[in-house]
Amino acid sequence: MKDDDKLALLLDKLRWLRLPGMVDAIAAVLRLAAKDNLSALEVIDRLADEETHSRLRRSVDRRISAARFPEVNTIEDFDYDPCRKKLRSRYLARALAYAACQARKRVVVISAPKLLNELHGAELHGALERVARRYVRADLLMIDDFAVLAMDPAQAKLAFQVISERYDYRRSTMITTNRPFKDWPKVFPDALNAQVIAERLTERSEHFVLDGKGYGTRGGNKTAD
Repeated sequence: MKDDDKLALLLDKLRWLRLPGMVDAIAAVLRLAAKDNLSALEVIDRLADEETHSRLRRSVDRRISAARFPEVNTIEDFDYDPCRKKLRSRYLARALAYAACQARKRVVVISAPKLLNELHGAELHGALERVARRYVRADLLMIDDFAVLAMDPAQAKLAFQVISERYDYRRSTMITTNRPFKDWPKVFPDALNAQVIAERLTERSEHFVLDGKGYGTRGGNKTAD
């Protein structure tokens, strides 16, 4: 059997074994082996490394796709221009969420109105537990524009359920908001509800205030104003 035929047969075997990293790398590794007189052990080691890197890349890509970013932002491209204050908290939050995807964490990025609408619709159709599971069990949930629009009692109850369950599971929750916590009773129909949610979000948190004068932290969950 000719070498090309042997390689084609080997590629078929690797595909059947679901080793795409090796499939993509084997031709280059074999050329390098011939050039540098690599041992069989060194060839296998390199192929194993290529498969490992390939799986890590695919895992990260899946996390990014599942997070459903409206726009991908990165820390490296963060714009420190104070004139863009209104957009910076959203950018920074998305950049941190993207970094979590790079670390192969399960991430969900969603606006508060969309989250509450999805949960409310699921509740009406008897599917709340299934739909809420995605938001409760994610390693990081980023909620954009939280506590910006007034909530009715049903929405407040759903927001409380998600935040409280994530708190109990010790999952990281990150929000962006333009309202200080003291104004949250204007959004929630029950002031106590607003207080408990704020406490759940801030008890183990980093708090970033983007006011154009610097970035402060005070200490788990993360919020950005």
